[in-house]
Amino acid sequence: MVRGKPLSDDLRGAILNMARNFDLHEICHHTGCKKRTVQRVLEDYRKKGTVMREHLRLEMRGAKRIMSPGDIRFLTGLVRHSPDVYLDELREMLEETRGSEVSEATIWRSLKRCGFTMKKVCLGGVIS
Repeated sequence: MVRGKPLSDDLRGAILNMARNFDLHEICHHTGCKKRTVQRVLEDYRKKGTVMREHLRLEMRGAKRIMSPGDIRFLTGLVRHSPDVYLDELREMLEETRGSEVSEATIWRSLKRCGFTMKKVCLGGVIS
């Protein structure tokens, strides 16, 4: 049964790293955690091979992303440089420069995840 506030993954990682050089009582002293908490973190690592909490591991499920982080950085740079670029132009530039063939929908979803929104472009600047 879980009680209290869950430990952050950073603290769990620090406990694991400290276990290489310190004994249980020193880890408790430096982290401010109870002895049983440290024991549970180390036991989780021995059983599961990771100190990451369950719900965070579940978020990484699903299909692998088609676009690499480098592709996304490339796209965000293009959009910041010229905000009025169209999705089909982005797709062509991505294919020519990075060799990644993806759909316009994939590009749009990736940009949306990065916080971009779609705005309407007004040609000529003035609407009559």
